[in-house]
Amino acid sequence: MRLLTSIIVFFVLTGRINPQSPVTFCDLVRNPDKYNGKEVIVRATYRYGFEWSELYCLDCLDQGKTWLDRTVDLEDTSARSLKKMPKGAGIVNLTVQGVFVSGGAFGHENGYHYKIVAHKISDVAVIQTGMKSQAEEERAEKHWACGGANPK
Repeated sequence: MRLLTSIIVFFVLTGRINPQSPVTFCDLVRNPDKYNGKEVIVRATYRYGFEWSELYCLDCLDQGKTWLDRTVDLEDTSARSLKKMPKGAGIVNLTVQGVFVSGGAFGHENGYHYKIVAHKISDVAVIQTGMKSQAEEERAEKHWACGGANPK
């Protein structure tokens, strides 16, 4: 057991294993150079539909859009979480673990400043199903989205 602990400590100290710690979504997009290319764990709101999606938090909408890239193989536990998401379109809060990328143009029509290449998605909480009017979406977001009064 001591040998195993020593090996893990060695790899962490030499930088070969990067311990992951949660970071707030707003800290991530306000400091993109600090996190570029690094594995991150964030809790944020995800709004999606046909040919559009956005990972965001109300407190930092002015920092630019973030694309959630789910093209890589996700861990098996993510499949159960994704089944909780509304089909087609919706707004959910979720926890994403993946690599943060900045310094380019990403997503649909290259309209996003950042992206997270997800390896794991968990803790999905539905805020809204389907597409609603902008007023209805804003009302729901103010209550339950990241940065809202009572986030799920």
